Amino acid sequence: MLRKTIMTLVCVGCCVAASAQTNLESLKEKYEANKRDIKVVKEYVEALENAEKGKEVERVAKEYMSRCPVLQVEDKDTYLLLNKYVFADPYSNVFEYGIYAVKKMKWEREETSVQEDKDARLKRLFRGLRSGVSGDNEIDKRYEALMLLSRNLNKEIEKQCRPYLQDDRYVMPLYDSLKQERLTYLVNKGQLLGQDGMSLKLAINKALHVGNNAQVIRDLEVATSLNMTDIQGDYIVAILTVLSERISDKKLIDDALSFVLRLKDQEEAVGGSTNYYNLLSRLYALVGDKNNADKYKKMGDAIEAERIERYKDLFEAIRSN
Repeated sequence: MLRKTIMTLVCVGCCVAASAQTNLESLKEKYEANKRDIKVVKEYVEALENAEKGKEVERVAKEYMSRCPVLQVEDKDTYLLLNKYVFADPYSNVFEYGIYAVKKMKWEREETSVQEDKDARLKRLFRGLRSGVSGDNEIDKRYEALMLLSRNLNKEIEKQCRPYLQDDRYVMPLYDSLKQERLTYLVNKGQLLGQDGMSLKLAINKALHVGNNAQVIRDLEVATSLNMTDIQGDYIVAILTVLSERISDKKLIDDALSFVLRLKDQEEAVGGSTNYYNLLSRLYALVGDKNNADKYKKMGDAIEAERIERYKDLFEAIRSN
């Protein structure tokens, strides 16, 4: 009986797959004949997404965008179709227009008039998750469109503004004034998610570049007072470590030291994991306090050794790949 049931399910699965493939081929023919028709393109893209053909979906979406005028992005169907696939490059004209269009369009809540059963609802939600628009109504769609634009813009800002480790030393990315200006313009243009954090990271990057070290500390203090999640912990450690190699003014060093001590106390009070100790060691060394410099150096090194031991297998796996 069990064997018969399994065979029946296999046969049904094969029939469904064959039907889906036939439907996909039919839609492809329709698409090839009507590549400028947004309804045809959307129908084909949805079928490709259901078939989990991600690369083909991206190719079709980008091909459609290359054929239609930028103003077409203002059409809501077009916007939601392209959202996941063409709003990736902040330096492109379409990205800028994407910010403009999502702000300009009217997004209204929609009530579903037809009652769905559980399976139909789950299928629709999973399809939406793959396409990048999973909400039940247009407010959800607008949020997810904003989330994608914001995430891609923030990713590029991180690339341009976040210090990285090179030979156990934090270094800043090469400063590009044109990119800095473009990213600042985009942040100020839209009503994006995490907009204040992105704006502050750009401001800190510029202040570091021009040597306005006092402004860097002030901006970091503002970020922590507002509890900006993007500007805390390891990011602050990295920025202030870079700054500690550039400052000699005693007042600035004292300001940085007081700020980091406050952060350390706050971190310890909530059981946080940020290692401020090596940074404190550097700052105490700059003010000539060797005892505290040595004390915090030992504490920082001990935490790093424990971390390396805890994640040793993961680090080795990453190196081997």
